[in-house]
Amino acid sequence: MRRLNAKKSDNKLMSFGFLNINKPGNITSHDVVTILRKSLGIKKIGHSGTLDPFATGVLVIGINEASRLFEYLPSNKIYLATITFGIETDTNDITGKVLERLNNFPTIDEIKEKIKEFTGKIKQRPPIFSAVKIDGQRAYNLARKSQINLDDIKEKEVEIYSIDIISYDVETYNNTSLLKLKIHCSSGTYIRSIARDLGRALNTCAVLSSLQRIKVGNCFNYEQSIDPQAINKLTLSNHLISPLSVMELEKIYLDNVQVIDVLHGKSIKVDFRNKQTEVQLTTSLLDNNNRLLGIGTLTDGCIIKPKKVFIKSE
Repeated sequence: MRRLNAKKSDNKLMSFGFLNINKPGNITSHDVVTILRKSLGIKKIGHSGTLDPFATGVLVIGINEASRLFEYLPSNKIYLATITFGIETDTNDITGKVLERLNNFPTIDEIKEKIKEFTGKIKQRPPIFSAVKIDGQRAYNLARKSQINLDDIKEKEVEIYSIDIISYDVETYNNTSLLKLKIHCSSGTYIRSIARDLGRALNTCAVLSSLQRIKVGNCFNYEQSIDPQAINKLTLSNHLISPLSVMELEKIYLDNVQVIDVLHGKSIKVDFRNKQTEVQLTTSLLDNNNRLLGIGTLTDGCIIKPKKVFIKSE
């Protein structure tokens, strides 16, 4: 029987976790990954969700095997957004090509009334300059060639848990008005689409002029986020967040024999306290040293099938 090489396994788990990064403006989310790969000397790095280049704030980064765990993180997000009325661009944000200007600004009472329609479960079309796919091609590539319009983008359902108005200022001297919002929403929500659609609903036009993501889930906050340039090989361990502290999964501890079987991809039988006969349950698989070895699916209340294994047996 092949055995787990404990020393190699420990080394592999040393740099295993999440980083709460504060993405600067004017760089892409992938640029942040590139910066960290170079400074840390680690290739296996990913992010949990793209922030537009002009946007700033919380970007959750997965280091090594943690980059395979994004789907198990709470994915709701909170943003601070500024919407500028009286202007429309092709990208639905302030960086795009100006398509129209209107000297027509809603009142705060009109905004308060209309914004109610943008809470709860709503349908929205992503911007044409977005990463959604149309017939296998990214929408932004087609948009650059003027080959699509908004009607070509399929609507998607998202959930807006709350929208709070922070301030509203009409700047008559430059024919714009600025609405600052705090938006709590589900993953996949396009704040640019909210800006565009709110403007149209108020019989004018609007763009997103600033965006800051201040929270992802319950654990990744802007106040604790770190500049990507401030992290290096020596400081990495000080900033890593354990997956076990942020994933909302049931934990199952394995004995030594079960560990070997799981690392070979074999299903195992366990005595699980909350037996589920009809529902498949995703679980964290740990050894007696509280190390996360993988993710499994519990069926019939006692059978675990490994879904993701983070260490290979020797």
